[in-house]
Amino acid sequence: MRTGIRILDDKIGEIPDNVAVLLSTSPGIDPASFGINIMDTALKNNSKCVYIVNNKPASAVRREASTMGLDLSRYESNNLLYIIDAFSGYMGIHSDEKHVVENPFETKNILDEVKKVQGDIIFIDSASSYIDMKEEVEELLRMIETLKKKMTVVALFSAWEYEKEIVKSIKNNFDAVLNIKPVEEVTIVRQFLFPEKIGWKKIKPFAVPVKVLKPGGVKVYFPKILVTGPYNAGKSSIVKSLSNKVVSVDRMGTTVALDHGYMDYKGFAADIYGTPGQEDFDPILQYLADEAVAVILVVDSAKPETFIRAKDMLSKTKAYGLPIVVAANKQDMGNALSAEDVKRKLGLPGDVPVCPTVATEKKGVELLLDELTERLMR
Repeated sequence: MRTGIRILDDKIGEIPDNVAVLLSTSPGIDPASFGINIMDTALKNNSKCVYIVNNKPASAVRREASTMGLDLSRYESNNLLYIIDAFSGYMGIHSDEKHVVENPFETKNILDEVKKVQGDIIFIDSASSYIDMKEEVEELLRMIETLKKKMTVVALFSAWEYEKEIVKSIKNNFDAVLNIKPVEEVTIVRQFLFPEKIGWKKIKPFAVPVKVLKPGGVKVYFPKILVTGPYNAGKSSIVKSLSNKVVSVDRMGTTVALDHGYMDYKGFAADIYGTPGQEDFDPILQYLADEAVAVILVVDSAKPETFIRAKDMLSKTKAYGLPIVVAANKQDMGNALSAEDVKRKLGLPGDVPVCPTVATEKKGVELLLDELTERLMR
C-alpha cells in the first residue's frame, strides 16, 4: 500500500499490512479528500477496500470522489470496494445502501458488517465522529486493534479541540500519524503534510506541500515556479510546453507582463510564471520572484551574447538560493551551442542541469520537467 502522494511515498516507503494509520487534519481541512485519494491508489493496485462512513451519507463519499475526478462505481461493481453506511442508522433515517449498520452506537454491529465484506484495507470516516458519538476513546481504540488483526486501517481524524491527553492517547495507539495543517507564508496560506510518526521506518522530519485538485486528486503542490531569461529566448513557448493550461499577456508578439501556466506532471502540480525579458520590466521580475520555489532559466542557444543578461536576471530573482534548471532553447538553429557549451559560458555550478530544448516543438521538455521535479523533491 502507498498513499499516492509523491515525496511522502519516496520517504516512508510501502505501508506494511496490518498496521493502523491516523490521517489527522486541522479544523477546516476535510480529511475525506485525502482518505479517498489514498483509497483510489490502493484500488488501482487491486487492493480490496472497505470505506465505513458515519458522518455523512455514503453518496457524499462518491460525490467527493467524483469532484476529484475519481470514479468509485467501477470498483464497487467489481467487488473491490465496499462502502458501509453507518450514518443513516445514527440519524435514524432510511438507507438504500447495500451495506448498512443499523445501530452504529454498538461497536459489535459495525464489526459484524465489516466481517460480511472483508477487505485488505479499511477506511474509517471518521474517527472523531465516532468519539463524539460514543463520548469516549477507549472503545474506538479497541475497535481499531480488532480490525488491524485482519486488515490495514486508515482512520480519518479532524483534530478539533479535544483535550491533549485524549489526542496523545489516540496517536500513541497508531503505527503512523500523518498531520495535514495550514501554514501561512507571508501572503498565502498553504497546506502541508507532516509525517509525525512512522512506526516501520526511521525518518528525519520533513513536510510535503499538498493541494486537493478538483479534478485531479491530491497532488504535491508548488505555488510558484519562475521562468525567466532574456528577451526572445522562448520563455512563453517554454511555459506553454510545460503547462496543461496557460494565459499570456502580450503585445505585438512579445510578453509585456507575464505568462501564467498550470502544470500537472507525475503527481506534481505547480503554478508557473513567465517573466518579460526586457530591462524595463525588471521591477516586475523582482516582484514575481517573491515566494518562488524554483527557477527555470531560458536562454537562446544561438545567441551567447545574451548570456550576460541571463546571469543578471538570475541575480535579480535571487535564484542562486533556489533549485535552478536551464533550458538551452532553440537547439534547432544551425549555430546553436551545445548544452555543455551553454553551461560553460553561463558559468553555472556543476549541479545545475542544462537541458537542450526546442520549445515550439516540445522537444526536450520532458527531460526539463524530470530535472525540475527531481530538484523540487530534494
